[in-house]
Amino acid sequence: MRTSVDVHNFLVERDVAHELVSIRGRLRSPERIAAVLDLPPAEVGKVVIYEGSDGPVAAVVPSGNEPDHEQVRAASGQGEAQPASHERASELTGYLFESIPPAGLPNGFVTVIDRSLNRDAVLYFPGGAARSILKIRGKDLTKATGARVASIAARRRRAS
Repeated sequence: MRTSVDVHNFLVERDVAHELVSIRGRLRSPERIAAVLDLPPAEVGKVVIYEGSDGPVAAVVPSGNEPDHEQVRAASGQGEAQPASHERASELTGYLFESIPPAGLPNGFVTVIDRSLNRDAVLYFPGGAARSILKIRGKDLTKATGARVASIAARRRRAS
């Protein structure tokens, strides 16, 4: 299994400023990270893994949002991309499902980041281990991963 060390090494190799913060207890979702750290959901991102005809895709969106499947397919250039199950996402990435980071993924991944996260602000993500949080500027993440930037976050549906 991959760990936060893989994330750190990936970013160090690309000379990208970042911080990996160890926390007490497991934060099993980006939404929980936002709640525990008292951060707005727009400052915490999550990674949703897709399996495409030409390989895997990492869709990075703000917590509290889901990727728009059609937008992910268009931005990744993979018309057949489908969301992977939690188990399959772990197999493809080598990370526990709850800890999949936006950086340090295996070779062959296409990364698509939502336009709202491609900014100078420091953002927070799962850090590759159950007790690790990655702090990184959005634009630095985009550059380090070679991510494609597109509007891929689906609008949140209001509860009725």
